[in-house]
Amino acid sequence: MNRDVIGRFGHPLTRMLLAGDGATMPVLEAMLGTELQVRVLRQDDMVASRLPSSVSEALRVSGTDRVVVRRSSLVDSDLVTVSVNYVVFVGGPAAEYGVDDVRMPIGHNLISRGVSQRRDILRAGLTRWPDGRLCAAKAYVIVLVDRPLCYIRESFNPNVVPPDHAHTADRDLHWDDEPVRDRPTSLG
Repeated sequence: MNRDVIGRFGHPLTRMLLAGDGATMPVLEAMLGTELQVRVLRQDDMVASRLPSSVSEALRVSGTDRVVVRRSSLVDSDLVTVSVNYVVFVGGPAAEYGVDDVRMPIGHNLISRGVSQRRDILRAGLTRWPDGRLCAAKAYVIVLVDRPLCYIRESFNPNVVPPDHAHTADRDLHWDDEPVRDRPTSLG
């Protein structure tokens, strides 16, 4: 990941959050002075061939491997959304390590099991918050020993994590990490 990209963000807390290669949730909790909870909005099983090559290569999966795609958010005690998250798990290892458990944040789950992990940051920059405003985001892979476990893109609420940025172009906002949608079937 290019540190110059992070240096373009104007706020030091944003730069710290994006550059950090540890668990994001404790950093957000420290920034906000409150505990956060995970809310899983959707979780789907699919074949890896539906993923863009950037994600399948980062996870080292082939087209026939099974993956789990999760949409989640972190919310504070007032149910304000702090981040929206797009997560892709490698099927078998996700179940083995319990990260497919929708009740517990991924990092907390791994730490509670004593699993050694590292996070390899792939990208940091801007994207769009669900309401269309610019927001800070980062994508990384959680690696156990030398095996990727999951790809995570976190987009941060611009009211919480200032997205002030020196320069951006529309092409910089597209992350190209979403699965290919199913094609509608023809009825005729």
